[in-house]
Amino acid sequence: MLETKKLGERGELIAKEYLLKNNYKILAANYKSGYQEIDIISKKNKDYIFIEVKTRLKNSESIKENPLSKRQVKNLKIAILNYAYENKINLELIHLDLIIILVDYDKRRATLKHYRDVF
Repeated sequence: MLETKKLGERGELIAKEYLLKNNYKILAANYKSGYQEIDIISKKNKDYIFIEVKTRLKNSESIKENPLSKRQVKNLKIAILNYAYENKINLELIHLDLIIILVDYDKRRATLKHYRDVF
């Protein structure tokens, strides 16, 4: 069984492949701003989409519809604002999406759920 870090890395790879297939341009991955990190920064048309990727085992009890805590959302907002400031991006063009990857080891496949504009 994969350790947590490798599971997360695999999930981010799956998410990037999905985004590219759906006409998103990947601008950055694992962007760090202080202690905050954004998994994927992408652009589609004129919009900037900041994406948090959560990868879980399908049979795990930790599966939730919204796995982001209030603290995580606060940290993501700080990192997004920092990125927008550094890159002179209009805040009206910014969205935060959540991608959940559910890995089923028995069937050797993963299911992806994409939630747009989670806050």
